[in-house]
Amino acid sequence: RRLTQSLDRDFGEPLLARAVAMATALDVDASGRATFAALRSLLEDGALLLPTRTPIHVRHEWLLVQLTRLLFLRFVEREGWLNGEVTFLGNRFDACFGSGKDPHRHLLAPLFFGTLNRPPTQRSRLAHSFGRIPFLNGGLFEPHEHERRYRFALPADFWRRTVDHLVLHTEVTLEPNALDGSVTPEMLGRVFEGVMTPQQRKQDGAFFTPPSLVTAVVREALVSHLAPRLDRAEESVRGALDNPDRAMQRAMLDTSVLDPAVGSGAFLIGALHLLHGPGTPDRRRVRHLVTRRLHGVDRNPAAVRLTELRLWLEVLRATRGEAVESIRPLPNLDATIRAGDALLDPVFGRLGLPMVRRLRLAQAGLAGRHGSAKRERLRALQRAEASALTEALEEGERTIDVQIREIVAAARAPTLFGESVPVGVRDRRRLRELHGTRRMLRRELRRLQVGTTAVPFAMATAFAPVLQGRGGFDLVVGNPPWVRAEALPRETREALALRYRWWRSPRVQGFRHLPDLAIAFVERSVDLLAPTGTLALLLPTKLTTASYATMARAALGRQHTLHVVADLDDDPRAGFDATVYPLALIASRRTPEAAHTTRTGLAPDAERHPQQEWATNGPWLLTSRTALRVVQRLRDQFVPLASVFTPQLGAKTGANTAFLDPPESLAGWTRLAVRGRDVRAYCAAPEQRLLWPADDRGEPWERLPSEVAEHLRSFEARLRSRTDYAGGPWWRIFRVRAATAAHRVVWGDLAPCLEAALLPNAQWIPLNSCYVIAAPSAHVAHVLAHWLNSTWIRALARLSAEPAAGGAVRFGARAVGAVPWVSAALTYPAFCPPPEAHTAASSDEAVAELLGLSTDDCAALASLATRRR
Repeated sequence: RRLTQSLDRDFGEPLLARAVAMATALDVDASGRATFAALRSLLEDGALLLPTRTPIHVRHEWLLVQLTRLLFLRFVEREGWLNGEVTFLGNRFDACFGSGKDPHRHLLAPLFFGTLNRPPTQRSRLAHSFGRIPFLNGGLFEPHEHERRYRFALPADFWRRTVDHLVLHTEVTLEPNALDGSVTPEMLGRVFEGVMTPQQRKQDGAFFTPPSLVTAVVREALVSHLAPRLDRAEESVRGALDNPDRAMQRAMLDTSVLDPAVGSGAFLIGALHLLHGPGTPDRRRVRHLVTRRLHGVDRNPAAVRLTELRLWLEVLRATRGEAVESIRPLPNLDATIRAGDALLDPVFGRLGLPMVRRLRLAQAGLAGRHGSAKRERLRALQRAEASALTEALEEGERTIDVQIREIVAAARAPTLFGESVPVGVRDRRRLRELHGTRRMLRRELRRLQVGTTAVPFAMATAFAPVLQGRGGFDLVVGNPPWVRAEALPRETREALALRYRWWRSPRVQGFRHLPDLAIAFVERSVDLLAPTGTLALLLPTKLTTASYATMARAALGRQHTLHVVADLDDDPRAGFDATVYPLALIASRRTPEAAHTTRTGLAPDAERHPQQEWATNGPWLLTSRTALRVVQRLRDQFVPLASVFTPQLGAKTGANTAFLDPPESLAGWTRLAVRGRDVRAYCAAPEQRLLWPADDRGEPWERLPSEVAEHLRSFEARLRSRTDYAGGPWWRIFRVRAATAAHRVVWGDLAPCLEAALLPNAQWIPLNSCYVIAAPSAHVAHVLAHWLNSTWIRALARLSAEPAAGGAVRFGARAVGAVPWVSAALTYPAFCPPPEAHTAASSDEAVAELLGLSTDDCAALASLATRRR
């Protein structure tokens, strides 16, 4: 429609102008991007205008409150609910500017706190002068904690810019499918991403999730949840969602939902639309779902505010067409949308039923309370949560003390022969965990007893009526943060390892990647589910293959029903504004049936795999059934390569600026450095020089030549602080044993295709962007190079490799070490001549014969060798 309108324009316009008009018509999100770019600019500029002695995050939050209120009022104004004027805000701001009055003091404060948050009968003469204004309240128009503490003022020029960007030049609409370029509530999800700096987004792992993907994921989760609840087939439930009968409607309206990392509220909004059902929004149904069924948590207070904003807009959308006097106040969401840490809240067991009843009573009716009545109810809720938390922490401490005493008593008890048995490794580990948990409980308990801080957020108290009254949530949904453990503070990593079994790194020797924070969210989500509940999370695809996710995969595959495990890399709905590789995981808490199959796509007709095949410690291979059968047969028949040859990372400097490309005067003490990008099939082409203060075996010199010492002296402090450094010459290079072996096969860690090369020159040193196998002879190295460069081994390695940017994958030690190996290859006639006598075709033919691959097997594997999945 927008494109048609652009084509109806005057044909006398220049061709370029018409092309621009058409492009603008097709770019339906342009207005949203422009609005949020303006919002971010206003936040950055406004923060500089406020007193710099105030912390930057306080200034940022204070500004965000003002601007989001104003943006929200644009939607209210658009519906004619501000005295029936669609230019109400612009007119009132103009009056302030014309009279030289401060807009915040003389317009916004009276409008927010004296009008919108009060019934008409309680308004002052000034408030009545604004005309017919609805009583909205809902928490949005109550003073924020920063507004109570700080008396900020901004210059008139700032407010002029704000009005220009957010009032005069921002068209908004509550129409969900508007095509006129107006900003819709759906676009507000980008606010959270738009107002965060790139560094903050990376640190928090927060990225906007496209609404179409949210709908698809939540819809399939709802189907998986409702089918057993209604005792119907999934196909029947899926087909009836767009026209539900009365029984299904009741079940949908009774479905409780939690997003443990709510972000901008995208998943709660998606759940709201699906649970409401098709048709025009019904205001009673929307209010019921918003106040009683949808729950969210986030560490970021701005995210909580934006989620509330979006839910309030949904309430307004269901109220469209009503007169100002008929509009009910917006519901308070203080009990359902909470600021807190869903992962590291205080740990304790179940609450007593009297305490659960007290919490339920404290929460009841809060959504409809306003003014002093609301404040009193909030204080009562805080008191109830503090009492519940104290009681639970004390009970948890007593329980842990009993467990500690039992383990110690068992260790001290003499055997039949009067001997004492030392505490075993497992018991020592358990004691460490219990003591760590006890220290955390005592710390939280002291905070509560001192009473100098607010009551800590705890899932078990905040959502007690759901977690204990209903046994847990029916749906846990969301796109939790994707943050590698290396980016987390050490204290946070230790706390997560203490609490979440799936998050703990496997105990392996050598280098290993630490877990992603998403692993902890998966375990936490399962714990928060009702016995028949279902989770639906967007996670990094690497969780299907990463070694640190082994325990999570095994537990999910064996103990819980996997409905969907779908790589979304090729799904057009997964259009994230970041380089991510998302996986949709939909699983129920209940134990899987023996014949249950798991879909590898969101589409109902996607390929299915028997879940029993994933109830192992191995990776989840998201490929065709044909290819998977080939992989399983090869695993059963042959040993993995790593059981014979050990892949290792190349040499690590720990400070490349000190060792790579040193001054020309040091050329006599350098060697060629082989990086991953230098490796191609069968050969490498190193270009960079590596300062090598060591002998041929990599052992560091006892003394440095004066020229080398002079160069490295400025790096001494940094070299001594390297993670791998544990004494001895501070100029040593690490992991040199395989890197200096006489016969080496190397391949790049990060590449679109596995390519292995021989290193013919002993002076070439592979760095840790390469993996190395030290072969016992030149012949073995030649055979390994051919083996790894064959199409079939490339395909098998790629299947279990972790995805990376640009279509590449990480060919780590685990992925390559897991490919099959046939010892007969060492004496196979085709591999005996020098490698230059071979062709790729001859290697493929030889490996296929050794592995017993049929023509169909080869066809199934061929397409996997050079594609990411």
